[in-house]
Amino acid sequence: MPDLNIRIRAGSDETKTQQIFNQIASAILAGKFTRGDAITSERGLAERLGVSRNIVRNAYRRLEEHGLIETFSTSGRRVRGAKKSRTAGGQAGVASGDRRSMRAADSAAPGYPASDTGGGAASKKAGGRRRG
Repeated sequence: MPDLNIRIRAGSDETKTQQIFNQIASAILAGKFTRGDAITSERGLAERLGVSRNIVRNAYRRLEEHGLIETFSTSGRRVRGAKKSRTAGGQAGVASGDRRSMRAADSAAPGYPASDTGGGAASKKAGGRRRG
């Protein structure tokens, strides 16, 4: 198992989850891992970094959503496959695309689409006023 040389920067504008995600994704895309390489366990990485296991779990879920790793119930998480032809631009694309999706999700209020500005069908159904 290759060493995950991850550093959490305390004063960063990125969350700890984003930092872990970006650093592992960059390592995979740079070819530091080969297909089938095992990834450090949630518990092991969380203890090493001094962060909550949930932070590591969320980073791993996002890596899986981006197709970079896969989870096996019997053997943990493994690298799905890094295409060595990817360049630094490809790495940045994963990281910036991930940030955009997080911002979009954060800006949407629960129960309302992100594009709802408050005057649509939802407010009419609620008798002309929005209930929260």
